[in-house]
Amino acid sequence: MSKLRDDYEKAQQLGKAAFLERPYFGSPGAPAQAETNSSQVWGHINAGYLIGYEYTRWWRESRALRQGAMLGDWSWLNKTRVTGPDAARFMAYATVKDLSKREPGHITYTPMASEDGKVAVEGLTWHLAADEFIFTQSAGLKWLEHLRGKTGMKVDLEDVTPDYTVFALQGPRSTEVIEALTGEKWADMRFSRFRKMTFLGAEVLVGRQGVTGEVGYEFMMHTGTTRAHELWRKLRELGRDFGVRELGFKAQLIGHTETGIATVIRDFLPARGTPDQMRRMLRYWLPEDELASLPWDPAEHFCSPAELGWAYTVSLGKEDFHGKAALAREAAEGGPARRLVGLEWSSRDMGALYAAQFADAPCAPAPDLPTGHFQPLYLKVMQGERRAGWASGYAYSPTLRRMISLGRLERSIADGAEVDVLWGGLAGEPVARIRARVLKLPFIERQREKVLD
Repeated sequence: MSKLRDDYEKAQQLGKAAFLERPYFGSPGAPAQAETNSSQVWGHINAGYLIGYEYTRWWRESRALRQGAMLGDWSWLNKTRVTGPDAARFMAYATVKDLSKREPGHITYTPMASEDGKVAVEGLTWHLAADEFIFTQSAGLKWLEHLRGKTGMKVDLEDVTPDYTVFALQGPRSTEVIEALTGEKWADMRFSRFRKMTFLGAEVLVGRQGVTGEVGYEFMMHTGTTRAHELWRKLRELGRDFGVRELGFKAQLIGHTETGIATVIRDFLPARGTPDQMRRMLRYWLPEDELASLPWDPAEHFCSPAELGWAYTVSLGKEDFHGKAALAREAAEGGPARRLVGLEWSSRDMGALYAAQFADAPCAPAPDLPTGHFQPLYLKVMQGERRAGWASGYAYSPTLRRMISLGRLERSIADGAEVDVLWGGLAGEPVARIRARVLKLPFIERQREKVLD
């Protein structure tokens, strides 16, 4: 057993004492990342993995994504290998998406719904063979085990999280970087496809994907080669000529908001249990005083795919799938009560909020720039004195030079409307009312599906 797998399996024992029986460990790229993580801070995520927090300056890292390219590490994502005689049928049942036309070499975005039609887990499915898949998302294994128990289908589920990297190279110049790395042409590869390359004698799966909305590539290299950090270092070195910067965890989620993609915990809660069970789970992300005074019911943030902007993924015409009946009812009723929008917060109001920090009167706290974590922060959105929905995933965008967030608002509220976001109020803090303009998503036009060749 490799040291990384050994550390990973010990880290999953959440009932044991951290640092004594339950370790934290660097990602497969950590030896190279330690050379340039100038913050000397490592963020902890997903039961064990440490990730570089800020390599240079977070605003430069964020701008590099839109102007050159960024190199980021998502290796902490859980990865579940699905095999067996019923593997294809099982994955088709698990997701709302129609997989019938997918073939080996494809990558498919696959939301999975609860019986109530709310998103339980969502991620990418890599189609390795007719009866072999890798699904990448946190808690994916537990959910798939739940569905296997319900269906009795003959599938084998294996946690291969520590066995593969997920290095992301994304941005307008990312194709130039990978072509410099391999000496091969990559502009002809379409979005949501993958192919193999060789690096230092090791096979690497390279998929054209990207949660940032930019043209990008993800590198899945087997960690057993012990060469993953050399791949990271080589991409960094080659990328300098193309404006590449390493992207730390502090700036990582800005790109999610800019491109209008909802992120679990940050923008919605996974519907993998009752609201009470979710409330208990929230202790991992919220301080005790905030959890005790939580101003919302967790069920408010269980969302259907359509409410999160993913209606296009729901294939009601295919054979039975988990959550189909509930999603069919939602569609028959005209869709969810809320829709996902962008909110551009008033720069004048934000300036006043920051100025208030230097006065003597009590005031709402200043927002972090940026948040840099997955803590749930759901802010009430008001239209006049009426609550109209929720804001989440707030971020200062160095590219747009604005404070932005996602919003789940009543469908009757049109693009261009003005609403108010209630900022603060956590555990008795003062509240500031920030005006915001409703915008159609994304904030920054998505390029990731662009035909390059």
